[in-house]
Amino acid sequence: MADAIGIRVEGVDDVVRDMGQIAEEIEDPREALDEIATEAAERLRRRIPRKSGRAAATARGGRSKGKAYVQAGSEAVPYLGPLNYGWPARNIEPVGFMQDTDRELEPLAVDRIDQHIDRTIRQRGMNR
Repeated sequence: MADAIGIRVEGVDDVVRDMGQIAEEIEDPREALDEIATEAAERLRRRIPRKSGRAAATARGGRSKGKAYVQAGSEAVPYLGPLNYGWPARNIEPVGFMQDTDRELEPLAVDRIDQHIDRTIRQRGMNR
C-alpha cells in the first residue's frame, strides 16, 4: 500500500480569525464615517446662505451604524427647509445647498471608505 501524502498549512485559523475581524471593522467603518460626517458639516456650513451666520452654525454631522449624515436647522432656525427646497407659494426659489453638498461629498466619501478598508487590511498584515 502506498504511503499517504499530505500537506499541512499552519496559520489558517489565524487568517480566518483576522478576516472575520476585518469584515466586522469594514461593515461599520466608524472612523471613516466620522471623518465623512465632519467634512460634510464643514462643507455644508460654507454653502448655507449667510446673513448673520446663525443658520450655518446649526450644520452638524453625525454617524450611526453604517452611515454618515449631515443635518442643519433647529427650532430657532426653522427656515432652512424652505430655503433649501424652495416654497413656491411664498416665491422662495430652492437653493439646494444640501443636495450640492451631497454631490460634492460623494466621491470623497467613497475614497474615505476605500482608504479605511485598505488601512484595516494593512493593520492586520494581510496585504501581502
